[in-house]
Amino acid sequence: STISENAMSPIQQLSNQCLSKDERDAYISLLERRMQHEPLQYIIGKWDFHFLTGLKIKKPMLCPRPETEELVELVLAEVGNLLRDWKEKRKMRILDVGCGTGAIGIAIANKYPAAVQVVALDVLPEAVDLSNENAEQFLSRYSAHGDSKLGVKSIYEAMLCSATHFTNNTTNTSRDLSKKKCKMNFDIVVSNPPYIPLKDMIDLSSDVVEYESYEALCGGVDGLNVIRDIVHRLPEWTFSSSLRAKHCWMEVDESHPRHLARWLSPGSVEARRCGVEYVESYTDFCGRDRFVKLRVS
Repeated sequence: STISENAMSPIQQLSNQCLSKDERDAYISLLERRMQHEPLQYIIGKWDFHFLTGLKIKKPMLCPRPETEELVELVLAEVGNLLRDWKEKRKMRILDVGCGTGAIGIAIANKYPAAVQVVALDVLPEAVDLSNENAEQFLSRYSAHGDSKLGVKSIYEAMLCSATHFTNNTTNTSRDLSKKKCKMNFDIVVSNPPYIPLKDMIDLSSDVVEYESYEALCGGVDGLNVIRDIVHRLPEWTFSSSLRAKHCWMEVDESHPRHLARWLSPGSVEARRCGVEYVESYTDFCGRDRFVKLRVS
């Protein structure tokens, strides 16, 4: 017997649908873009990340990767542990360095909208605009949990600034932070910085290197340029009168945990000079050393 249209799945119904000329032309255009190795995320214009369905994606921001969801889970586990004994009369403050689409910070805020305030930084104006646009999409329903005058900004705000210039020790040159003090006192710092070593850039597939931002991918000769900037700024970013340990979580190249473990070995001269100690590394679902945890000492 013939299956009635009401009993057919949406996919089955589509298989019986004839495309109009405009639909066919649009479909062919999408196929041609993909044949040029353009990432699916750019072609579709959105992608799912963690519990965010339909996060907007635009060239040249990095397309969110599955392993970065693991970084989010690591940070969320720490946030959850801290909140169990939270005594502060304020929200937990989280700094996301190199926000891109805003995926990491928005995913964290989406889990704990009443308990956290995320500040996100990026050096690309289009990344800052996209992050704030995505925040409006996913977090506006929670704005009652913050300052009603600030709206979503009381939960999440992306600003144009590099790790180097996010400081009160020198003159700011950023668009959003010029002529005003940066509010610090962050409880957790998280980052998926540019970390690919220069020599490895030639090994990237064309759908990555020809479309995604070079500055968001390459971390310099050893891949540690921005990571060093973050390490040097951590004590200022997390300074407070609290005796509670402050941590930084980063996604890194698989060669970096060994280097960071040597450079910031607890008790070493360099660790004392930087005021930051290496804690441990974590592997991703492929078994690669992909994440590091640092402690401000």
